[in-house]
Amino acid sequence: MFGMECRVRSLLKIAAASKGRVGLAFGRDRLAVAVVRRESGVVALDRCEVLPFDPQGGADSFVAVVRAANLPRLPVSVVLRPEDYQLALVEAPDVPPAELRAAMRWRLKEAIDFRVEDAIIDVFDVPTQNRGGQGRMMYAVAARRASVERYSAALAGTPSFDVIDVPELCLRNLAALLPAAANGVALLHLGELAATIVLLRGKTFYFARQMDLQATLRISAGMALDARLDAGSVVLELQRSLDYYERHFDQPPITRIAVSPAGPRAAQLAADLARETGLEASTLELGSILSCAAPFEAEAQVTCLLAVGAALREEHRSL
Repeated sequence: MFGMECRVRSLLKIAAASKGRVGLAFGRDRLAVAVVRRESGVVALDRCEVLPFDPQGGADSFVAVVRAANLPRLPVSVVLRPEDYQLALVEAPDVPPAELRAAMRWRLKEAIDFRVEDAIIDVFDVPTQNRGGQGRMMYAVAARRASVERYSAALAGTPSFDVIDVPELCLRNLAALLPAAANGVALLHLGELAATIVLLRGKTFYFARQMDLQATLRISAGMALDARLDAGSVVLELQRSLDYYERHFDQPPITRIAVSPAGPRAAQLAADLARETGLEASTLELGSILSCAAPFEAEAQVTCLLAVGAALREEHRSL
């Protein structure tokens, strides 16, 4: 989406088609690196690695860890962290395409919790909705300019860096590899304190919703957060998303749910969701959708999942 050396490109713009891509995901004190290659219809994960860095080191630590990653000569995507951006579904302004991002800036002025003057704006389409009288809808991404500049500076020495992406589209890339995606699937991605619901059919992104997990975590007698989520609260948000999808798009209902990243918490929630909703629910196992040299451990699924999703990007044009 956003480009290198602080020169803003489209969040969705990609260079010429390549047989592979590098995905990077920065955490608080570590960088996840994933390398995906495509050959003869096979999607292979060549590398999945986590590199630590000093969060107190400022911009220099970002540059140093990227240099230490010794990235291959492939296109590079970096994914924004949740605190770096906000996503909003809005009605598209009736302006020429060249003026769309500028017009969207003012539409977002009251929709984000930081100054719109400090934001870099991009957009991506969703399929036409079937509600009469409603204008064309699209997602607008407002990214903090300081975050975009930080990532761009860290990767300034990487000539093949071409995209700064958002987690929702990285999750779409992962879910699109599930066999269930052909008939529609809901991916529920669990973060530490927030979750993301993404709805897609095939490779087409339809809807995304954020939910706060803090309210759904069960509180023990000692007032500590339990690892098990309250499925009833999650079901409510999930059902709202599925209802929106069914009301607004001319598509059959989605009946399958995938929970990520795979691990005990995801497995327990998937079992709870299957019981509460009657829908088919399972975990998203990276090893089942990608050709991998070695089995994935649970920790790797947590730390590398978004980097893998960034490396799976295939779009070759800007909107």
